[in-house]
Amino acid sequence: MTKDPYREMAEKNKQPLEKVKESVQVSGEEWQRPVKEKNGKKRHYPLLTALLVFFIASPFLAVYALKEEKPVMNQVITEQNDTADEETVQDTE
Repeated sequence: MTKDPYREMAEKNKQPLEKVKESVQVSGEEWQRPVKEKNGKKRHYPLLTALLVFFIASPFLAVYALKEEKPVMNQVITEQNDTADEETVQDTE
């Protein structure tokens, strides 16, 4: 079995690791990502707010607008022939 040429090159050029003694420690701020500052102002979107209110209220408005007010009926109305109406009128006289 043949060795990988890259492994052979790595074996030739291998060097021992040396520990670096550094007395100065890096503060944590240098390694941290900068924090984005928040703006004091909040964005207001009046058109978006108006559309939201409209879409929430539209089913209620549709029910209210399309609701048919039915008249109160105290008597029963029956349809009869014209001739039958004339006969009843004559009978009552």
